[in-house]
Amino acid sequence: MNTSPLYFFFILFGFLWNLLCFGQEKLSAKNFQKKISTTQNALLLDVRTPKEINKSYIKNAVFMDFHDSLFENNLKSIDTAKTIFVYCAIGVRSHDAAMLLKKLGYQNVYDLKGGIINWKLANLPIVKGKDFDSRSGMSKAEFLNTIKNKPLVLIDFYAPWCAPCQIMVPALDSIATEMKDSVTIVKINADENLNLMKELHFNSLPYIMIYKNDVNVFRQDGFMDRHTMEMWIRKYYHN
Repeated sequence: MNTSPLYFFFILFGFLWNLLCFGQEKLSAKNFQKKISTTQNALLLDVRTPKEINKSYIKNAVFMDFHDSLFENNLKSIDTAKTIFVYCAIGVRSHDAAMLLKKLGYQNVYDLKGGIINWKLANLPIVKGKDFDSRSGMSKAEFLNTIKNKPLVLIDFYAPWCAPCQIMVPALDSIATEMKDSVTIVKINADENLNLMKELHFNSLPYIMIYKNDVNVFRQDGFMDRHTMEMWIRKYYHN
């Protein structure tokens, strides 16, 4: 194996080049807001679906649905001299959109880390759309009451627009039926319970929690397949 200084130089150069050419800067909600307010010639780009936008959005956003077949062509209509601030629901689509923008030659691209959910969790202002839901959701005390006196509970925090969440639905439904003697499955719509997300200290979806005898014994963010769910359920059911 080549371990010369020149070899490591080229490895480092390649890594930095990839960052330069294909990376984008992710900003926390507060830094995202601050950067927009101090940047001239900025464009705020919301890449969510019209259904999501009808609930709420960030003021002055331009809307381009990431899943629209004309999305890439629509991006090309943006002046390349603009500094682009892009966001979605939780940061997945905005990440891909930012990568595409860099590929198309846009040099100044900033991505809202964690999407509009993190923006809301940071108590930053939003514009309420025609389908805005004003319910604050359950409190932590109410949440804990839903799992009280149940030996083992798997909590699934999801959102209707979250693709990985929807993929997990059949597995969760089957487990709820086939393993009903071992575990109780509870589904919570995160869109309707942002305050609860804040109280439980997480900001990504899907999010799985397992409680045994009222004690939180497991947490994981991101997609989980059926085999993995069953493995953790059996582990805590038998321990």
